[in-house]
Amino acid sequence: MTRADLCSSDDHETIDRVQAALGELGYVADDTWHDSPLGIGLTRLRRGESELTIFRDAWLVDVAGDERLVNELLRALQGG
Repeated sequence: MTRADLCSSDDHETIDRVQAALGELGYVADDTWHDSPLGIGLTRLRRGESELTIFRDAWLVDVAGDERLVNELLRALQGG
C-alpha cells in the first residue's frame, strides 16, 4: 500500500483536478452519499478490480492504494 498527500483540503483548484483525473482514469466512487466524489472522510474509488481510497479531512486530501495506481494518478495530475 502506498499513500501520497495530494493537497490541502481547501485547495479547490487541485481537488477539481484530482476529480477530473480520477474520472479520466475511469474511477467511480464506491458509494453515493457524498455530495462530490471527494467529500469529507474516506471515499473508495473503483476501476474494475482496482481500488484507490481518498481521505479528506479539515487539513489534507490524500490518496492510498497499490503503488502503481497511486503513481498513475500522480502522473495524470502532472499532465502526463
